[in-house]
Amino acid sequence: MILLKKLIAAILCLCITLGAASCASEYSSDMQSTRDTVTSQDTQTQQTNVPLQTTVSQQSEKWVPEHTLVTTAATPAETTTITTTSAATTTTTTTTTSAATTTAKATTTKKKTTTAAPVTTTKPKPKVTTTRPAAPAPAVQKKVIDYSDTSTKLFYITKNTNLYDLKKNHTGAVYAGSLYTGHYDANYKGYVVIDYLYGKSLVADVSVTERSGAKILSAAAIGQMGGSIYGQASCGPTAAAILVNSQLGLGWSKDNMIKYCESKRLNDQGSLRYGGGITAPNLIKAINGFSGGKVTASNVFGADPASRLKKLIDQGNRSIVVVQYTSYIVTHYSSGTHFVVICGYEYIGGVLYFYYADPYYSYGGRSLLRVNASVLAASMNMVRIEPRCIITVKRTGT
Repeated sequence: MILLKKLIAAILCLCITLGAASCASEYSSDMQSTRDTVTSQDTQTQQTNVPLQTTVSQQSEKWVPEHTLVTTAATPAETTTITTTSAATTTTTTTTTSAATTTAKATTTKKKTTTAAPVTTTKPKPKVTTTRPAAPAPAVQKKVIDYSDTSTKLFYITKNTNLYDLKKNHTGAVYAGSLYTGHYDANYKGYVVIDYLYGKSLVADVSVTERSGAKILSAAAIGQMGGSIYGQASCGPTAAAILVNSQLGLGWSKDNMIKYCESKRLNDQGSLRYGGGITAPNLIKAINGFSGGKVTASNVFGADPASRLKKLIDQGNRSIVVVQYTSYIVTHYSSGTHFVVICGYEYIGGVLYFYYADPYYSYGGRSLLRVNASVLAASMNMVRIEPRCIITVKRTGT
């Protein structure tokens, strides 16, 4: 009996030992299965790259031991995976939360989540500038023209403009800065009638201003190198044509005057076409002879040329003077001699100036010119052959 009891006790001990070993093996198998499950979830999560959707397993690359994971309350619209492991079972619970606000804490590791501060964009307020309204521009006074006033005036061309004949056909142009004598005419409203070459031409009245301070007599400049004869040295015969045409209205041609002087051998200084010329006494003879007794020219020189010329203008008489001249300028020093026609004067700033027609400058109908009275007088006094020469004309026959 004693032996039987010992045998039963040994069998019981053997059974207990085998049961414990089986439990330990099962426990080890369960633990290995749990590890495999967590590792598989980590691997699957790492292979997925979805914005704003993550898991706690994604934030921890290593397996977390049991009872060490603490998860804060999650807000909706996030995904959080919580794994709880016990000695016998493994339970996985998934909750949807916002990835931006989930914080995972472990007893051994802390993870800091940085949340970007909200960016507030403020639209700048428009800058308000208060501007005082500008004063209204003064009303433009419309130019009032008395077209019935046919008195001679001096016009200054303010801008390049077209030139027309009296039938309003375009014939050329005149240029800004030019000076012409002329007048208004009721038959040509909107235009100014100017003295041009051998006749009259029209210029738009909006292109001119009147020099009201000038005492002026009509005079149309003629160029000595224009026409059919190129008269390089024919300033004398050309000045005679300008004077007689302006003063007496006879319409003499400068080409015909040159031919007459050459035919009568009055060109005592050489060829009128190239490098020669004529003296004042022979020019007076040429005028008287060419007119056939209808015009009388004379030298009315005086000791004070400026005063003499001004008085002649006041009396309505134009005149030819001999001056020292170079490059379109009346000079008061020794140079070549030249004939020009004085046709008006003006006081500018208290200084007396004379207006004149220059045969050399006026090629192609160029304008009148102006010279200081003192310079003109000094220039006339320097001419050796006929100093202070002043030639005037008058009608003596029909």
